[in-house]
Amino acid sequence: MSNYASTQDFNVTTARVLLGAVLFAVTPLAASSTLGAQQLPDLRGKPEATIADPFTQIAGLRELPDGRAIVTDQTDQRVVLVDFRQRSARVLGRAGDGPGEYRFPMAPLAGVADTTWVYDATLRRLHVIASDGRFVRGILLPTSGPAASIASVRGVDRSGRLYLEANSLDRERGTFSDSVAVVRWDPLSGATSVVSRVWGGGRVELSRPDGPVSLARGVTPFPHLDAWVTLPDGHVAIVKHHPFRVDLVDSVGRVRPGLAMEYTPVPVTAADRNAYRLRAAGVRRRVVGVGGGTGGMQLPGRQFDDEEFPRVMPPFVARSVVVSPEGEVWVGRSHRSTATSWQYDVFAASGHRMGSVTLNVGSAVVGFGRGTVYVARADRDDDLIYLERYRR
Repeated sequence: MSNYASTQDFNVTTARVLLGAVLFAVTPLAASSTLGAQQLPDLRGKPEATIADPFTQIAGLRELPDGRAIVTDQTDQRVVLVDFRQRSARVLGRAGDGPGEYRFPMAPLAGVADTTWVYDATLRRLHVIASDGRFVRGILLPTSGPAASIASVRGVDRSGRLYLEANSLDRERGTFSDSVAVVRWDPLSGATSVVSRVWGGGRVELSRPDGPVSLARGVTPFPHLDAWVTLPDGHVAIVKHHPFRVDLVDSVGRVRPGLAMEYTPVPVTAADRNAYRLRAAGVRRRVVGVGGGTGGMQLPGRQFDDEEFPRVMPPFVARSVVVSPEGEVWVGRSHRSTATSWQYDVFAASGHRMGSVTLNVGSAVVGFGRGTVYVARADRDDDLIYLERYRR
């Protein structure tokens, strides 16, 4: 899952917010916006296979050449190798600061030569994992230049260049920017460059009885944000919330705007706000400090007054946006608290909309493979997350 949220505070919500943040609806796209026809899967039926061992928060998944997959669980601080044929799950490495150890593993990425790359946001270390699950080595990110203030590692292209999201904090001025830089870094040559900038929402200043509060917009209810993903060929796809469209940015930063998608926003109702608060009340945030000093500390889930909610829903949930190995961009649409299903709009690598895929509420797409799509399903009975595989 791509896991898109502002990360400058390093506060991590559990999977219930990740899966449940997409609770509210906009009118479906007009039929005229669907260009081209392709058979897309329906993800509401029985999965091809399921892993019985549960997770707490699936950050993402990377399918290996032999059909197994590497999954990261951020809340439980685990990197897990799953085998759908054996219905098994095995933890790789362990929590810690040494070789083969990690504090805050983010979504796994497809590295070069069948390796998997997992970035540790606390240790600022890129773990290289062989196809058999061995931790081969660790690569430290640069401490100077555009990559010095990185909040997350978000993608990799076929050439092995990493795409990073910078922190919105301007350390020299001591202020936050409304946008974040997309930085490309080549681990082999050390070359870095800023590819583009993406609207990150900046900070939201709130007045509360116990004093003023400044929060990243990404951790407020139903944030209107842009999202971005890396395509295999090195283009960056930016999903814009206003107007709702998918722009493509090439290797030298030239932007090709996409076709604006028509939609009708739905106002945030009292029922919507209450449903959000009910979920947030059961969520505890794990605070992770650089160096692991506050790792594991738990704080209660945030609560918000009526005036702190937006007036209308965003067209899509920024943290839901994921990309397939073929370069398709899957965008999770917002939906109502009373909905039983919701949809991802699927855009081709060229930026045009291909159609939509439907899931049950409580499920989210977290990864892809060769002819496969992986879904994280929140179970209402035990409040845990189960990993499912479907054909596509």
